[in-house]
Amino acid sequence: MATNSRYPTGVHPLLAEETARRRRIEARFVDAFSGAGFAEVVLPIIDYVEPYASLVDSTAAKQSYRFVDREGDLVAIRADFTPMLARALAPAITAGELPLRLFYRGDVIRVEASRLGANRELFQIGAEIIGDDSIDADLAMLRLAADLVSDPAIVYNDVSIAAVLIAESSAVREALSAKRMTPGVPAALQTIVAKLISGEATLDDVAPFAPEAAARLSAIGDALDGDATFALHLDDIEDIGYYTGLRFRVYAGAARAKVAQGGRYDTLYERFGQRAAAIGFTFTIDDLD
Repeated sequence: MATNSRYPTGVHPLLAEETARRRRIEARFVDAFSGAGFAEVVLPIIDYVEPYASLVDSTAAKQSYRFVDREGDLVAIRADFTPMLARALAPAITAGELPLRLFYRGDVIRVEASRLGANRELFQIGAEIIGDDSIDADLAMLRLAADLVSDPAIVYNDVSIAAVLIAESSAVREALSAKRMTPGVPAALQTIVAKLISGEATLDDVAPFAPEAAARLSAIGDALDGDATFALHLDDIEDIGYYTGLRFRVYAGAARAKVAQGGRYDTLYERFGQRAAAIGFTFTIDDLD
């Protein structure tokens, strides 16, 4: 194979350095997952759009790169691993095989406004525990995510708290998303909505209308007691998506850049034919040192 005379390897040194960096990070993650008992699964880069139509809102749909194939079917390039894994596994797994610990890695393509509408290719790596709805599984994933980066900070919450309020009034969604009180929020909900927006809400405030979420968050907090890596933020209430319970974000480094996100999606597998609780997270390799 011919090489560029200027670069004996045929690759610009800066590109070679970046490739080596990504491979080191990827290898570290794979070793950590394997050591924790996770097995790798390989997922396709392209899939049909229709099976996922009920799972994504218009914003998520705009982030995926879609086209019509020669058969006239609408297909999309992979933009999110989690629903794809659920669709691949749900028809094949049985209750007796659960729980499963799996990880995946590869490129996703997203159209993001921050890049002026350009297609953005990201290399992601993530893991899931499928078929375990216990608090122990929540804690295992929170701690594993923290172990994967240096100087981590993990913010967690439960999306079902906001979901209960939104079910009572759609105006709550707008207020929580905008992080300010908006017209239409019923008077009976304004106090708790205002507290959630400001970050003043406590588990005692949400327990009357979301007792299961409050109890679970309290148990998680007790188990993590004394570990400053983890912080409960009841005001972190965006991006409900397909999440049903625990939702967390991982920040790292002095700049506290977000490097991962995850949570619990206990109804996702059921939509594809097999009831199975699930919790997972995904890191973007490009965001890591």
